[in-house]
Amino acid sequence: MRSEPSKSQKVYQIIFNHIKQSFDNGEFKPGSKLPPERELAARFNVSRTSIREALRVLESNGVVEVRHGDGTFIRSSEIQSVLDSLSESNYKVDEKLLYEMLEVRMVLEAECAYIAAQKATSADLEHMRKCLDEMSKAEHNEELGYITDSQFHFYIAQATHNSVFIKLIQTFREQMKDTIRVCRHYRFKQEGQFQATLNEHKEIYLAIALKDASRAKELMQQHITHIRNEMARVSVEGMDVN
Repeated sequence: MRSEPSKSQKVYQIIFNHIKQSFDNGEFKPGSKLPPERELAARFNVSRTSIREALRVLESNGVVEVRHGDGTFIRSSEIQSVLDSLSESNYKVDEKLLYEMLEVRMVLEAECAYIAAQKATSADLEHMRKCLDEMSKAEHNEELGYITDSQFHFYIAQATHNSVFIKLIQTFREQMKDTIRVCRHYRFKQEGQFQATLNEHKEIYLAIALKDASRAKELMQQHITHIRNEMARVSVEGMDVN
């Protein structure tokens, strides 16, 4: 499942995530030359001007070195520590907004799960199941994980077949994706949380598939409560928040 850059993501973050993933899997090594601007622009579906701006940010953070007339290269000095440091900066979050979004999700999504259990069609259930399949492959792929996680929750809203609920979820969708991304990143630092979170989603799906509306609502409430509790624990232990 490939994603297009979202409006909430800065271009440099999109490019940085690609560079870090390529560095981690061995495609890029210290001293490697990046593809030309034209190729990067096509790959990320952005303008060449945006690519240049992104490269300037990455250069100022010591991730790349721009050699005029020669190209852009991964810096060789302490690159892993720089990548790790910049990676964590991508997960800074407004703690107040995060908890406000969890409160909104508790109200909206619990009710969506309740109604979806009564109205979901076979097509709705298939969408959810496919998200779960993709989510199960995402233990070591943060981008795939948060995209499929947020998509799963959106499909539950769609399964209500209530245009108002769907529009409400769409209104907050980008903020939801951001908070899901941050929550997954910090929550999964604790061993076993990936599988626990996946199981929570599977249980919600099963309750909806079995048309057990009360159970679906209860499980969604428990899921969001677990997220809130985990984020509170991480915050106490020193999560980087604004």
